[in-house]
This record gives sequence, C-alpha cells and structure tokens, in this order.
Amino acid sequence: MVDFHIVIARGVPGAGLDAASALRYAALAGLRFVGLVMPSGGDNFSELETLAAQVRRLSLYANVEARTGVELRHVPPALLPTVTAEARKAGAEIVLAYGETLGDQVEEGSNMAAVEAGVDILTHPGLIDAETAAFAAERGVALEFTSSPKHALTNAHTAGMALRFGCPLVRGSGAVCAVEMTPRSFWPQIIKGADVFGQQDGKSNLLKLLENSECTLVRKCMTIKHR
Repeated sequence: MVDFHIVIARGVPGAGLDAASALRYAALAGLRFVGLVMPSGGDNFSELETLAAQVRRLSLYANVEARTGVELRHVPPALLPTVTAEARKAGAEIVLAYGETLGDQVEEGSNMAAVEAGVDILTHPGLIDAETAAFAAERGVALEFTSSPKHALTNAHTAGMALRFGCPLVRGSGAVCAVEMTPRSFWPQIIKGADVFGQQDGKSNLLKLLENSECTLVRKCMTIKHR
C-alpha cells in the first residue's frame, strides 16, 4: 500500500509533519511506501539533500520505504520546467506539481505546464482536459487519485481520463497531519466511491490501473541513486 503525497515541513509549524512523525503514522496506517514532500515555490531546495539523508536513516527503522521530494505549489506555469529541473538537480527523488483542483485558485495552464516539465505526479488535477491527459500519458506523468476531501471532488473524472488515455494513476492523501493520513483499510471505500468504470476478468479496471501504475512508479523511485 502506497501514498505518494505526504507533506512534511522543516521549521514551519502547521505546514506539515516532521519526517519521523510521518513515517510513524504511515506505519500505523498500514503503508509500505511513501513519498514525503516539502511544499515549495522553488525557494527551499537547499534543504533537500539533508532531508533525504534523514528520511533514509529513519526509514530503516520505521518499516516503511520512503523517498523525499517536493510539491511545487502555485509556481507560475512558465517557470515549472525550469523549477522542476532545479529540484531534481538539488536532490529531489520525486517531484509533484500542484494541479488545477476545484478546491483552490490555481493558475490556468498549470496542469499542462507540469506535464511538459515532466514531473512525476500531477496532484489533484481537477477537471483535466483531454489534451493534457493525452500528453501526460505520452510523458509518463502520473495523475493523482486523492483521498483529500478538499480535492477529491473530481476523482472520478481524473480516473476516467487516465483510463481513457492510458495515464498512470496513483494514490496520494496530501496529508499534513496524522488524522489526514488515509489508512490502508479506508482506501477501498474511496476507490469504490469513484469506480463507475466496470470490471475486466472480475477485477475493477480502476483498481488494476492504480496497482499497475503504483508498482511502476515505486520501481522508478527505488532505482534513483542517492546523492
């Protein structure tokens, strides 16, 4: 069970969990792989290398595999390709970009710019259009299927576009505290609530896409060489 979108913060009270707490709560939630990401406007990448080393050390004892990166929030679309490259150069093992959710006022064009930038995951992409979804499939950019109540209004639309165009689709909670971390036992209900896509060989098409996409992205993350 995975969650690619758990928010951690360094020195910013209330902006996320610290790494040790995040891994502890992830283990209690039944997770086995997590993405721990700092929120960023492109200005705190110097912290990534130290944070990644800390997370690697903690994960050895937490019974949860973890990778460290950033969630690029409200970065102007024109800057996303440059900022994404800077994040990777600074040591981000996974890069997420804040999508055009209905739950926030995100600049139009952010979805397409994030895909063009080649981020790993476009979080809560809202009413993502066909052109962007097709491009995401081409670029191998995963769309997020979220458990966050603020952002989950368009989960069925996101899943439908991913199934239609062949985009990767992965789970993320966007949790910034323990109570927002979705336990393994609750994810089946969230998936069932958005699954209007039928079955193949007796298995949900949506669940099959999620599992296949997540396995692929975990393998990609695990092959990244540490700095």
